Amino acid sequence: MILRADPQTREVVLGRSSTVWRRLGADPALAGRVGASIGHLDLANFAFTPADRVWVLSYSREPLENSALLARLRDAGVREIVYVSSSSTIVTQRTRCYEYPRVKQQAEDEVLALPNAKVLTIGLMHGDASELPAGTNIATRYADLAAFMQSPDWPDNGGRRKRLFHVEQRPFGSSFERRLCDTYTALLMAAGSRPCLLRPIDLILRLLGMRWYGYTCLSNRLWTTTTS
Repeated sequence: MILRADPQTREVVLGRSSTVWRRLGADPALAGRVGASIGHLDLANFAFTPADRVWVLSYSREPLENSALLARLRDAGVREIVYVSSSSTIVTQRTRCYEYPRVKQQAEDEVLALPNAKVLTIGLMHGDASELPAGTNIATRYADLAAFMQSPDWPDNGGRRKRLFHVEQRPFGSSFERRLCDTYTALLMAAGSRPCLLRPIDLILRLLGMRWYGYTCLSNRLWTTTTS
C-alpha cells in the first residue's frame, strides 16, 4: 500500500539529537519536508496537531519512558505515528538477554496496539558500506531512509509495517578475523537462549576493534538463515 504525501500532513521528527536524524537532516530535500524536529524533552510542551505524522527516532533504555512517549503521542491525537525500530529485534525470538533488542521489541508491541501507528524496521545505518562491520550485515542506507520518509509505503502486516534493509557484504581485514568470526558465530548459535554467556569474549572483541559480535552478529545470522 503506497501512501503519497498529503499536502496537509506535517512531518514531525521526534529524536532531533539522534545519530540517524543528524545524518538525515543533511539531506536538503528531506529537511525541507520536515515541519518540526524535536527532542524528548520537548514532548510535554510541543503543540501537536491532528495533521502530524510523527517519526519516532527517540530511544530510551528505560521501557517506561518509551511507553510514556507513545502515550503522549496517542493522547495528542496525531494523524500517524511511525516508530523506527531495529532489525536486531529478531533476536528476541531466541533470547531476551540483550537490552537494546528487548526494549525495542517492547516498544514495537506497544506501537502496534495503537490504531494509527506503524513500524519501520531498519538495519545497520550507513552512508557508505565501509562504515559497516566486516562480514554479512543487515543494513540500511541513509539515502534509502530519506527517500522512504518522503514517500512511505507499507506493504506488510496489513499496511502497518515495512522492512527497509538489504544484505551488505563487507570484507574481513584478514583471514584470521574471518576465522575468528566464524568460530564466534558457531559459539553464539550453540549458546541457544543464553548467548550473553559470551559477553566476556564480546569485551575482548570490542577491545580488538571488532564490530560484528553480540546481538549484531546474532541478528545478522538469524535474518540470513531463518527468514525469507
